[in-house]
Amino acid sequence: MAKVDEKKAKEVLERVERERGFARLWPKLLAERDPELLEILHNEVTHVLDHRNSLPRKTKEIIMMCLNAFSFYEFGFRVHLRAALKFGATEEEMLEALEVVGLSNLHGMTSMLPVLVEEIKNHQKSGGAS
Repeated sequence: MAKVDEKKAKEVLERVERERGFARLWPKLLAERDPELLEILHNEVTHVLDHRNSLPRKTKEIIMMCLNAFSFYEFGFRVHLRAALKFGATEEEMLEALEVVGLSNLHGMTSMLPVLVEEIKNHQKSGGAS
């Protein structure tokens, strides 16, 4: 394996953690092995979610939530559901979007519906705080 610039790896990972609020294991491993690719992937995410503005951020988060539901990726579903709430999405909007996913992936919708209900209850208990 090629020599990795450890300073660059640390900087990129710190940026991911700062801008996303967390870094899971895979970005940490990728930073150690290919920090340039991690930076490219992170730039793509932040470009689409943070810098493009044709769609409201809550809509983007609902789309990401549904893509994660379609992929049965509960962690990502929760992350984007919470972000959608933070940006003003309602339970009804998220439920309807999840039902649309269910039109082509019933199991994706049914497996994430309990997660949606749980996260809404948690959001309501916290007084809507993010």
